[in-house]
Amino acid sequence: MSRPAQTLALALRNDASALDAAREEIRRHLERHGVDDTAVYAVDLVLEELAGNTIRYGYAKGAQGAIQIELAVGARNVRLTIQDDARPFDPTCHPEPKPARSVRESPVGGRGIAMVRRYARAMRYRRERGANSIEVEVARG
Repeated sequence: MSRPAQTLALALRNDASALDAAREEIRRHLERHGVDDTAVYAVDLVLEELAGNTIRYGYAKGAQGAIQIELAVGARNVRLTIQDDARPFDPTCHPEPKPARSVRESPVGGRGIAMVRRYARAMRYRRERGANSIEVEVARG
């Protein structure tokens, strides 16, 4: 029999400082439940890239927005669900960046979603009732 998931739900505004506080609370929750460092890093990466991108690019300048985060720690996986009322954006359809021929030619930025994909066991998106919802599962470790 598998053990039930340990969940944490957070609501935050579309603000970088609110995201920083949420990331700290999520890290503590993962550590309390014995999640290994690789999974903690992966969840933090998902938050920084996906929720961070929503805060930076998803809303009109000065617009108020709401982001809901749910974290479920299961026996084998950690599932992170991010819901927001920002502009529609499906990161599962975002193209892979083209490989640079050299470090000098490599652009700064634009690789976060690709990094999330490398850690994700699953990544699902849906748009319902004016809201984005992205669910990412990573190995618990």
